[in-house]
Amino acid sequence: MRGKLIFLALLALLALLALISSFDQTTFEASYPLHMALEFAAVVLVVLAFAVVWQTPASMVSRSYLFIAIGLLASGWFSFAHAVLTSGVPEAALTLTLAQGDAMLLAGRLILAVSLLGVSFFPAMRPATQAQRYGIFASYTLVCVLASVAIFLYGNPLGSGWAWSIPGLLVLASWRSYQNTRRSADKFTSTLFIAMATVTLAELLLSPPDSGTRARDLLGHAYRLLAYGIFYQAMFSACVTRAYDNLSAQVLTRRKTDQTLRTQAMALNATVTPIFVADPLGALVWRNRASKAHEAPNANDKETRNSLFETPITPDVAQSQEMRRLLEAGSIWHGRIRMKNPQGKEIVLDRTVTPVRDELGALHGYIAVSEDVTEREFAEIRYKRVLDMSIDGFWIADANGQLREVNEAFVRLTGYTATELRTMHINQLEDGRHADVVQQRLARTVRLGKERFEGRLRHKTGQEFFVDVTVMYDPEYQLFFGFVHDRTEMVQAAATRRALERQLQQSQKVEQLGQLTGGIAHDFNNSLATILGYSRLALERFVPDRQSKLANYLGEVVAASERARDLIAKMLSFASNRPSLGAEVIAASVVVQQVAEMMRVSIPAGIELKTWIEDDVVIRVDPGELSQVLVNLVINARDAIGEHGTIDIRVRRVGVQGQVCAASHSSVSGTFAAVEVSDSGAGIAKAHMSRLFDPFFTTKEVGKGTGLGLSMVQGILRRSNAYVMVTSEPGHGSSFKLLFPLVSASVAVCTDQEAKPSAPLVSGKRVWVVDDEPSVARYLGELLKDWGYQTRLFNHPSQMLTAFEIEHNDVDLIISDQSMPGMTGLTLSQRLLAIKPALPVILCSGYTDACSRSEVQRHGVRRYLMKPINPKELREALTENLHTQTRDATKQQHSPIA
Repeated sequence: MRGKLIFLALLALLALLALISSFDQTTFEASYPLHMALEFAAVVLVVLAFAVVWQTPASMVSRSYLFIAIGLLASGWFSFAHAVLTSGVPEAALTLTLAQGDAMLLAGRLILAVSLLGVSFFPAMRPATQAQRYGIFASYTLVCVLASVAIFLYGNPLGSGWAWSIPGLLVLASWRSYQNTRRSADKFTSTLFIAMATVTLAELLLSPPDSGTRARDLLGHAYRLLAYGIFYQAMFSACVTRAYDNLSAQVLTRRKTDQTLRTQAMALNATVTPIFVADPLGALVWRNRASKAHEAPNANDKETRNSLFETPITPDVAQSQEMRRLLEAGSIWHGRIRMKNPQGKEIVLDRTVTPVRDELGALHGYIAVSEDVTEREFAEIRYKRVLDMSIDGFWIADANGQLREVNEAFVRLTGYTATELRTMHINQLEDGRHADVVQQRLARTVRLGKERFEGRLRHKTGQEFFVDVTVMYDPEYQLFFGFVHDRTEMVQAAATRRALERQLQQSQKVEQLGQLTGGIAHDFNNSLATILGYSRLALERFVPDRQSKLANYLGEVVAASERARDLIAKMLSFASNRPSLGAEVIAASVVVQQVAEMMRVSIPAGIELKTWIEDDVVIRVDPGELSQVLVNLVINARDAIGEHGTIDIRVRRVGVQGQVCAASHSSVSGTFAAVEVSDSGAGIAKAHMSRLFDPFFTTKEVGKGTGLGLSMVQGILRRSNAYVMVTSEPGHGSSFKLLFPLVSASVAVCTDQEAKPSAPLVSGKRVWVVDDEPSVARYLGELLKDWGYQTRLFNHPSQMLTAFEIEHNDVDLIISDQSMPGMTGLTLSQRLLAIKPALPVILCSGYTDACSRSEVQRHGVRRYLMKPINPKELREALTENLHTQTRDATKQQHSPIA
């Protein structure tokens, strides 16, 4: 390129000297022959350049070269016309003929300038079709004819002023061509640039035709002749030389291809992999040496008669038919062929048969490639037997997680068949919610080489189970190897262990609270008995005016003592593990209806209390305790609702499976009688659900709840072998479902019993009282004296026992405390009854678990009262026992003597 630029610079320098120099004009006749010779030589070069381009096949010539060649031909046509018009014309017509000749030259140069400018902007246009070539040629011809007609009719319609526009167009075209040359590595682009630049210099020397010297005019024609010669060289190189270069390159490539094919053929023939090539009918057309080594020799068959679909190439007829069917359908066949080698030993070949097709899809035959996998198959069989004997699941997956192989244990584990599993992705066995976690684990396995984690798989039935998974990644084969151990039993055992631990913790908590409550209940109830008893005595004896301030003061003392008594009773009820003393077989619906009628008057009018008796179930429970439970739950529901809402009490038969009791945290399964209390209130926060039945836990404001209501419910349910299920959602209410064991016995309907008429007091009877708390003993003594009884007080059981052994005939009834130092009240009763079996004994205790009512009655004790003693209950007990004793004595006195 550098040499071409130097040559162009010299041409430009010479043209510049010609433009600035002044030579004497020679006569027209002297320069005319040389001028005509240059014109005709230029026309010859133009025709040659056009002929080279036009005769080259259309697919091998760029449209850019076609435009240049036709533009040059048009320019040559007008040059030829100019030469004809200006030769042999009479002197009178010279001016007109020269004007037409100048117009002819201007038209040809303008067409060439426009063509070169267009090619400079689009230097690499695609080849034109044959029809497009004729269209372009016809367009140029039409332009030339129209221009010629215009010149003959109007002379020079554009005028001589347009002559300077042609060099301007050529300068722009040359500059664009120079830019294209710098961007392109094609050597023909630089040749076109030199040709365009030379044409530009020629036009500068020739424009306008009548403004220069004859010497400059001749130099311009010489430059144009040189430019046309360079154009011809470029056309010849692009169309002829390039074609020969391409042909030489193709020949060289063909030689290299032939050499490569020979090398590949030798390699295929030398390889140990059996290879067959067959025609579309399956007849073998070529095979390598290795393919013959696995085939038993058969003298009766020639190689040319062998077929890909027949013995000995494919011995199995069914396999051969399947192979033919798939190949004729256009698919690739892959499988294992079993045959015997020349030594008679069975071998296994892994064969792949592929259809061979050309670019148009026409079938030319088949190529079959085989691999001896005999040892590998035996190894796979051994390895599969080992894996199938494993109790843990095993799978192989590709780099994308697609399962490739599984063992029998994994088949049993998932419930799918081995065929189904080999079509699945490992994500399909995982919980769908954790698909992204699976991909993260696989990516981590690829990074670390090995990963172990706990997860959950989904059985074919949809049931999830827990597994331990160990995954290893083989980067060479890009495969994952997974070992899966079912840990469902271990998880269930752990869950059972945690449930038992929660039950144990709850039981220990209840036991500790029971010990605490039992430790203080006796002394506390003794104190309450004293306070409550003497306050009542003071009211009855010394305050005749019940509206006085003293009466109000003592009333407050009594009310506070009763509240304290009830609080201790609730604590004892929660802590007690003994069966309910009044438990009986009842219809739950009866108690529910009674509680509903009672509570409707104590809840706001905006709250609707409904009962739904779906099943008339029978349960064993203390009716009073069931009423107490329902009242507590209804009150809690009322407080949660506020002013407007609904409370539903539903009785029905339900079945539960594996649910957890909210109170005892034990697992519950079976069929139960359900008494459910639900409301539309504010609901319970999740943070409070685990503490609902804890003693003294409450969400109510200070002073509006003790936190013992649900604890008392828990105690009653525990004594009745019942459970409670709690469901709640904040803002959508709560539901407490009490589950009682069903009872098949006949129903003892719980109804209100008519009050028995109280028997009159039997005054004058002798009652002994023993209590280690002197204040309690004195209070009972005062109370009994008011009722007309003769009393004797003791503060130690041994003192009473000693006195009773001497004066047992002077005692009509004994009132004894249960918990006393040195001897319990029950032991004292046994000793007293051993002396006087008919003696009525009333036992009192401040702690419910001190002894059971059945145990007391079994040892002959008539009544068992709780401290602080209710005067009404004590009076009824005294009247009942002493009245019975008096009646029996009267009968004995009036009975006839035998």
